[in-house]
Amino acid sequence: MDFQIPSGEAFFEWRKQQFPFFERKVCLTHASVSPLPAYTSRAISDYVTRLSAEGQFDYIHFPIYFRCKERLAALLNNGAKAEEIAFAGSTSHALGLVATSFPWQAGDNCVVCDGDFPANVVIWKNLEHTHGVEVRVVPFKKHMDLTPDDLAPYIDEKTRLVSLSAVNFLTGYALDLKAFGDYLKPKNIRLCVDAIQALGAVQLDLSGADFVCADAHKWLLGPNGAAFVWCRGDILPEMRPQILGWLAIANRENWFEYDTTPFPTAERFEPGARNYLGIVGMEASLELIQSVGIETIENRVVELRDYAAQKLEELGCELLWKPEPQIKSGNVSFRPPIEDIKGLFSELDKQFALSIRTWHDGQEWIRISAHFMNDKSDIDALAEAIGKFVREH
Repeated sequence: MDFQIPSGEAFFEWRKQQFPFFERKVCLTHASVSPLPAYTSRAISDYVTRLSAEGQFDYIHFPIYFRCKERLAALLNNGAKAEEIAFAGSTSHALGLVATSFPWQAGDNCVVCDGDFPANVVIWKNLEHTHGVEVRVVPFKKHMDLTPDDLAPYIDEKTRLVSLSAVNFLTGYALDLKAFGDYLKPKNIRLCVDAIQALGAVQLDLSGADFVCADAHKWLLGPNGAAFVWCRGDILPEMRPQILGWLAIANRENWFEYDTTPFPTAERFEPGARNYLGIVGMEASLELIQSVGIETIENRVVELRDYAAQKLEELGCELLWKPEPQIKSGNVSFRPPIEDIKGLFSELDKQFALSIRTWHDGQEWIRISAHFMNDKSDIDALAEAIGKFVREH
């Protein structure tokens, strides 16, 4: 597959063919949910056609299943192996697999952060009820520009795991994950990363991570309900899933032994029939992303983020966090210089797919998240629409 981004007028014809949603609206909400690329849609359709004609048999989906894990391992770029990856139903499900399979002991605690998306807080707080684990919450910071120093007061000899979001869902601030890994590893504390707001948009240094979780439906351009969890290989033997299905056991070929020894690879987290439709879609979108190249994507995503921030400031808008060039992410959130933010969002929604989100203090912010198939002309058109609304109100 050779999926390159053309320039000039050819770009818009290319986008029309490859990302048909843009004929309806300009998509600037990839941090929320991305429309499926035409390539992914065709892959799912072709797969379904085969199922109708040939049956739902393993020889059809197994090659895609394993290839998808290989593509995910390559994208993680931290030495991950395909056999260390399991599929899940959502980011929450993936994080829950880590949380409930981890070898907790009496008196243990884990650390999460106030201001992260609920998926990466609620999962862990529930351990207080199910596993007796103390959950410590790092206090909220307006920009979520956290450093290891912010964690230090909440960590002690009983801390077993810290779970962080690679990029904050609203501010767009990207954590220095390597710094956190370097801080936690000597203390023998595991690092879990919710990577849904980064994977597919920017490159991550996941060398210090022990677990990585994400769904495909945002920056990875895949379908809803297709997610994964990566578990570092040397930790896998310690992880015992709370739901141990017949496909998740070591001796799964001997049905009537009723073995309860977990499968040696990350397949121990996949108890039974898999969401092959979602996996097929995820695999196709990963192929597309790999063809474009994550470095190319990151450069374009960050450039568009910074350009949007510049245009917004020129309009007198307030930014939740002003992007810094060395911090790579795709989200920028703003408030216009007028009170009627909902009215503005409603007007913009006629032409643009955006997100409006409520922040920790109760204020609402409009979030822009452009991907590689966006163009500066999309940002110019958005800025023009914002300016027109502000002038008229």
